[in-house]
Amino acid sequence: MKCDEVREVLPAYSRDGDVGLPVRRHLSRCPDCTSELAHYETMFGSLASLKTHTIEPPPELFHQLAAIPYRSNRIEDARTHVVRNRNKYATGVAVATVGAVAAALWRARRTATA
Repeated sequence: MKCDEVREVLPAYSRDGDVGLPVRRHLSRCPDCTSELAHYETMFGSLASLKTHTIEPPPELFHQLAAIPYRSNRIEDARTHVVRNRNKYATGVAVATVGAVAAALWRARRTATA
């Protein structure tokens, strides 16, 4: 086997120890792959020594989460938003229209004088 092929299975080998005979033969002859295997074994050993800590959430968190309003209909929310802000949307459309007309007139005048 080639080093590239062996290095692909090294994490599984260092974790489970179950690989085929060709990988074990390669490791017996290749110091680079053996060194990389040692790195994986060290890493998995360090990960296994980590401890899990459980932290209790603050007591007011549940009440704050429960107070968040439930939104069942996004389409209705969008309609409500548009209705509440219709003047702002109308103003934006008017400004865009005036800008487009002004640009068209400017371009027409520029083309006519050229």
